This record gives sequence, structure tokens and C-alpha cells, in this order.
Amino acid sequence: MNTISSQKGFTLLEILISVAIFALVSTATFSMLQQTIRTGEAFDTKSSSLVELQRAHRLLQQDFSQVVPRTIRDEFGDVSDAVMSDDMSWGTAVEVTRTGRPNPLNKARSNLIRLRYFFDGDKLIRRTWKRLDRAPGAEFQDQLILAGVENWQVRFLSGKQWVETWPDKAVEDGGSALPNAFEIKLTMATEREFRWLFSVSPSIEPGL
Repeated sequence: MNTISSQKGFTLLEILISVAIFALVSTATFSMLQQTIRTGEAFDTKSSSLVELQRAHRLLQQDFSQVVPRTIRDEFGDVSDAVMSDDMSWGTAVEVTRTGRPNPLNKARSNLIRLRYFFDGDKLIRRTWKRLDRAPGAEFQDQLILAGVENWQVRFLSGKQWVETWPDKAVEDGGSALPNAFEIKLTMATEREFRWLFSVSPSIEPGL
């Protein structure tokens, strides 16, 4: 006796419902994946910005805490103060003489270095010269410290008073050639604001 078996298939409605459920699950999964990627990218961006800010803070602290009262002669033969500031459209440019210049090869040279912080658009640049007293066309090296800077301002502590420019009038009246501290107010393009204070060590010897 032959037995005929019949196999029931999916109806069109069941297939449509399955496709719809699969589409919803796929859409939700894709949305979650996109959100995860965006979150990761945002975290990477913030992490990178934080690293750059920490590096800039560390370098500024090293430079400003080790300033010494050593004047220099510029390209025109004029004497420039150990610490001097210029007001620029993007903020305050600061030029200093500092000690602690690395000398891993123990060369017969000064342990002092002349450097300047200034702006090029929204970029904070650190310029250094090979020699303290500069001849015309003296070589220098520029280093990008921070990008995306909206504004930066510098104040100088003269005794117990904060002043906007340096040299302060107290220098002309026989006061200190160096400020007691530097205050940096930094505003990034992301609208985040920072206020950094760097005290000047009073016991550092000027060196050569």
C-alpha cells in the first residue's frame, strides 16, 4: 500500500512577516553598531586632545619654571629682556631665556636656551634658537604645541600683583627681572577653558 505524504510549506504572509522581523533586527543591529563606532571615535578624539593638552602643560611648566635673568641680543644687536611679551591678534606672545637645556653628548656649550611662544592662526608654536645672542638670519626651529586654540592670554606675577605685560615697570625701578609666576588662560575651539599657573624657581643659577 502506497502512502502519499503531503508537506505543508510557508504561506506568503508568514514569509513577509519573517522578512519584516529580520529587517527590524538588522536595522537595530546596524544602528547599535553605528552608535558604538561613533562613541569610539569620539572617545579617541577626546583622548588624543587630552594627551596633547597634558604634553603642552608639561612643556610650558618646564619652560616657565626654569626661566633665568639672562638678557640676549637680537638680530639687530639690541638687548632683549630675559622675559618679554608682545600683544598679538591671537593672544600674547612670550619670549624667555631658560636653563636646563639637554646636553646628552656633553658638548662644550651653554645650558641655556632662548625660546618664544606665539600663534600662527589657531596653532600655538614654540620657537627655539640654537644660540642665545642671535646674528641676522639666525637659525631657529618651530614646534607645533597645540592646534585648535581659540585664545590664550598670559599674565605675570610681579611681587603680589598680576600684570598684563612684561617687563613690568618694577623692572625699570630696580625690581626683579623675572616674574614670580606665569598665568596661562587657554580657550580651545571646543570652548573648553583652562587656567594654568607656573611658579618660577628663585634658586636656579643662570648658567653660561
